[in-house]
Amino acid sequence: MKVKDTIVPIWDGRRPRTLFSGLMECGGGFSKVSQTAFGCSAARNKGPTVCTSRATVSQNDLERLVLDALQNDLLDQEALCVFCAEYARERNRLRTEAADNRATMEKELAAANRDHAKLVDAIVAGIPADQVKDRMNALDAKRTELETKLAGEPVASPIRIHPKMAEGYREKVRALIDQLQRKDGMLEAKAALRGLIDRIVLVPDPDTGGLAIHLEGALAALLSLSTGQTTDREKRRTQATDITEGLVLVAGGRIGLCRTGRN
Repeated sequence: MKVKDTIVPIWDGRRPRTLFSGLMECGGGFSKVSQTAFGCSAARNKGPTVCTSRATVSQNDLERLVLDALQNDLLDQEALCVFCAEYARERNRLRTEAADNRATMEKELAAANRDHAKLVDAIVAGIPADQVKDRMNALDAKRTELETKLAGEPVASPIRIHPKMAEGYREKVRALIDQLQRKDGMLEAKAALRGLIDRIVLVPDPDTGGLAIHLEGALAALLSLSTGQTTDREKRRTQATDITEGLVLVAGGRIGLCRTGRN
């Protein structure tokens, strides 16, 4: 079976056609405009009132620059040190907030337990159970709810940055890039590399008429790769999330200026 009007098998319909398909942005998004090049979708679909940039970037140039930035620029030791300081500050704030919430729930649970015990004593003393049944049921429900919440409260784990984490990250990215050249494991390597990227922003450069490329890395995935965990976007969705999930690292101001065409 094929996707209508294409030669693409139907089971490949949602697979990225190239290594970085769907990750590029230029206001309205970047897409394939020829067999070998990408360009701004808005400029072509909505016209110059939205975007006047008709610059294109070749797939080969884009992949070369992005892979080089992934390997050499995104996760260096200086970036890790800055991240650690900010991460620790935010974790401490969240830990204090969680501790306050937990203390409040523990007080409420203790009060519910005391009230429950008083009702039991009243029944033992001769008060008809029917008179306190509704109150007893309400307290039981509240105790169960509080106990469940307290049991589910996450315990914040400290972040541990190994002195050679950045070096280990670069080695793993290098291995993934090498794996792209082999049929065995190529799809897994593509998924892992794509998972490291939050987005690729291509900005028209007024001085050259070309495109400056800004690479934003998904910090949670970068750290996951350094510690041997999955970076695949789909698989990460099923794992526990952390405050790093919403953070990105930018490779410098831009990772390169592409030689571009116009289409």
